[in-house]
Amino acid sequence: MNNRTSLAMAFMVGTAMGACLSWYFLKKKYERIAQEEIDSVKNVYGKREISVPNETAEAKPSGTVEKPGIAEYAAILRKEGYHHNYGEFLTKPEEKKEEQVERPYVISPGEFGEFDEYEKISLIYYSDGVLADEDNELVDDVDDIVGEDSLNHFGEYEEDTVFVRNDRLKCDYEILADERNFSDLYQK
Repeated sequence: MNNRTSLAMAFMVGTAMGACLSWYFLKKKYERIAQEEIDSVKNVYGKREISVPNETAEAKPSGTVEKPGIAEYAAILRKEGYHHNYGEFLTKPEEKKEEQVERPYVISPGEFGEFDEYEKISLIYYSDGVLADEDNELVDDVDDIVGEDSLNHFGEYEEDTVFVRNDRLKCDYEILADERNFSDLYQK
């Protein structure tokens, strides 16, 4: 071999060895850095305690959380607009069908007007207990039209509005609360 060839071979061997050693040492360095990061995260989350915002937190062991009851879950669902008649699952199918057709029931704002064949009617419920239509004509049989119980559902979906469906009459009712007295406005 001549001098040039051996010099080129030595250069190539040196370059290869330098690349391998650099790769090896850099790999070790970054594995160590990654492991330190993992250990620090494990350390932080290992020391973390779950705080419970109620008064009974002191009596319970650290890290335990009391789960809310079914009534609290139902209230959250109604508040978020996922209301459904939960009692319908407890009734027999023939009772459910009969009740749904015969009695008016409260619906969510999203359900109001969802059936094209149902008439949409607005009513006003005055603070003195009078229910009237938009022309100030009194509703005679409140229980048969919208159900007496529906008037207790203000604030369930919206603060001053209740939506009621009467399947028998094929009507959806929007009942608006009015803080004034009907007798002060129209019976002078």
